Amino acid sequence: MKFKYLGTAASEGLPGIFCNCENCQKAWREGGRSIMTRSQSIIDDKILVDYGADTYMHCLQMGKSLNEIGYVLITHSHEDHFSYSEWFNRYYGNAYGLRYEKLKMFAHKTAIERIKRVIAEKWVSLDDVKEKFEFIEVDLYKPFKIEEYTITALPAFHTEGEQSLLYLIEKDGKTIFYGNDTGIFTTDIDEYLSKNKIVIDLLSLDCTKGDNPYKYESHLSMTEGYEIYKRLEKVGAVNEKTIKYFTHFTHNCKMTYPDLCEAAKRFNFEVAYDGLEILL
Repeated sequence: MKFKYLGTAASEGLPGIFCNCENCQKAWREGGRSIMTRSQSIIDDKILVDYGADTYMHCLQMGKSLNEIGYVLITHSHEDHFSYSEWFNRYYGNAYGLRYEKLKMFAHKTAIERIKRVIAEKWVSLDDVKEKFEFIEVDLYKPFKIEEYTITALPAFHTEGEQSLLYLIEKDGKTIFYGNDTGIFTTDIDEYLSKNKIVIDLLSLDCTKGDNPYKYESHLSMTEGYEIYKRLEKVGAVNEKTIKYFTHFTHNCKMTYPDLCEAAKRFNFEVAYDGLEILL
């Protein structure tokens, strides 16, 4: 599999769109990998993970449109992960030459309910656009297929009133654990991985807090992410061959890319950046 980080920041981006704090000023000065857009990823140029506010920017960075995309895995309904305006540009005569006439979007039913409600309030009834879009409910711990991929939704600890999702993506004997936007999740996940003898080849974990311990229970710090890694190691779900990345950073962590890289060395993790491509 080819896995690519299109964006690696939290909801405000880094530097923050309206912010002039010391860390944002530092990110502007450093440029390069210290400039981070809102989180989104793509697998084999086929499956998007999230459909957020910087989707169009990511198209520009990739040098192509999303006309070849037929599937989106949605982690939750926050607008940095599901942008309604970007979604709507696939309708009303704004998209020609689509490989897939219908875009299939997978999410938990609680996220779909919120998305449908906002779409109906802001735009149109989904019945009016059903030939272009299909929302598909996924159940926790119940694998489903997208072409040659096996996907399993796991419970994140993130959004009040909505079940956010982590994803396992499996193909050709390789497994990605996509762990954005979560606090410390339950050991039910460890047990599922152990029971099904799943070994993770790429572990991608939320690191919104950077190397700082401040209270923010719906996101992770490096220390908390490492604790999760050790849990997974204990049940055999990761090993010395597992590729490990921290991602999803906020300016509030008071760190830019070089700072994050230096801190991550203590945990034997790498730091993701916009455009990073990993071949499994």
